[in-house]
Amino acid sequence: MAKLTLMPDPRYNKVDSKPLVIRLSHKGKANYLKTSYILKIKDWDEKGKQIKSSYPNSVKANARVQKKVSLARDVLSEHFTILKQLSSDDIANLINARFEEQDKEKLPQIDTLPSSKSNKTTLKTYCEKVVARYEKANRFGMVNSFKEAVRVVLKFYGNDRLLLSDIDETFLEDLEADYIGSGNKINGLGVHLRAIRRIFNLAVKDKETELTANDYPFGRGGYSIKREKANKRAVKLDVINDIRKLNYQIGSPLWHHRNYFLFMFNMRGMNFIDLAFLTTDAIKDGRIRYKRRKTKRGNSVKEFNIKITEESQQIINHYSKRKVKTNLMFPILDDVINQEDERRIYAVYQSRMRNHNRRLNAIGKEIGLDTKLTTYVARHTFATAGLHKGVSKAQIGDMLGHTNYYTTEAYFADFDKEVLDDAADQILS
Repeated sequence: MAKLTLMPDPRYNKVDSKPLVIRLSHKGKANYLKTSYILKIKDWDEKGKQIKSSYPNSVKANARVQKKVSLARDVLSEHFTILKQLSSDDIANLINARFEEQDKEKLPQIDTLPSSKSNKTTLKTYCEKVVARYEKANRFGMVNSFKEAVRVVLKFYGNDRLLLSDIDETFLEDLEADYIGSGNKINGLGVHLRAIRRIFNLAVKDKETELTANDYPFGRGGYSIKREKANKRAVKLDVINDIRKLNYQIGSPLWHHRNYFLFMFNMRGMNFIDLAFLTTDAIKDGRIRYKRRKTKRGNSVKEFNIKITEESQQIINHYSKRKVKTNLMFPILDDVINQEDERRIYAVYQSRMRNHNRRLNAIGKEIGLDTKLTTYVARHTFATAGLHKGVSKAQIGDMLGHTNYYTTEAYFADFDKEVLDDAADQILS
């Protein structure tokens, strides 16, 4: 006989947060029906088979989940006489069809929408306005982030008529459940939702929209963008030395990319985009002075002023001998930098960055590194090495150009324990 059980999805046995599902058991086979909720194990009452009060809006969540359970039971009751002839998949399809019917009943038909609704702001149209502004400022990285975020949200919604005012906490919780339930990572969703949050911030302040602070779904009392602890990106300094010792033919692709990596490490973990656009006039009195392209706006942006080390000077000397019509320090964008089309230049940069990461991965494999070597490793390794050597977090944050304490803290989430362990070993040895 078919049996229904409400539970956190048992297929996600290695994560703290799991989709809440209705388990359908029939003829020895289980199907898992989505409830559109995802919750931490601590928020689930296994005995009572309900969401605990610690979960945001738990009363509303339990009511919506129980409504789905009730619909599933109705399907079993209506087909009681023929259940033996149906497979577990057949019953699951019937229940999911009932869920879809219920969802459609909640939505007004297009031709019955109030006329005032056509004047309201959709996510798609306002994103286009934001994108046009960022394209004018040549901030194509943000442009791509906005477009991809909106694509993900509209794919979940099913069409491009989604109003900004319809994106509330419940909508975002449902989006999260669907995104995670499809096998994606919560940090990936976080990237998209931070872009959506930026769109909302602009829309609320825009006098040409009907949006007010009451429509804002994020922050205190609303949806909180979740983040899982990322894997370590730092490596030990021995790895940096192993990379230095690699014997590559001068001018070969791996020789270039090894140079880029070591230069970024010497420049306190310089970002690859800053390396690619770095000009020779940034050298002044034995130092490199530049502003990060990622945050190169406003009057309060910190300017980097970094001493040129012996190793970085040797690398600079190699590239200063080439004869080109650009003032770029490195040949990464020599062939396109003088083009007027900024979008084309940025597209080429993205391609070169991907190629750089592929080359770094090959370098990492050559020295037997069991983690992936990427552009971020130099930056995180520099920061972590400083922490191990006793440099304060505040000083490291200043060297990295962080504008707030929390950004620096994120670099060290995994490493404080190691530093304390090392200190304890020194005391006890």
